[in-house]
Amino acid sequence: MLKIKVFDESHEKDLENKLNSLILEIDKNNQEVIDIKYSVSHFQVDGQEQVYCFSALIMYDDKLIDEYKLKKYEIKEVLE
Repeated sequence: MLKIKVFDESHEKDLENKLNSLILEIDKNNQEVIDIKYSVSHFQVDGQEQVYCFSALIMYDDKLIDEYKLKKYEIKEVLE
């Protein structure tokens, strides 16, 4: 089953650390990363310091399901 996880951090290193931790967890759980979407935005409030938002969305799925799908359609014998 496809799953998603969204992260939003104010510093790029914090986002990087969280993504790497999740990727390790996904791998340990016999799952695989399907895609990662990344975004950066910034804004300033009343002449103060700029605020940055570093965001990422990870899509992941169970490897076992994908392996089953591949095996289901695997060619067993070629006829001539």
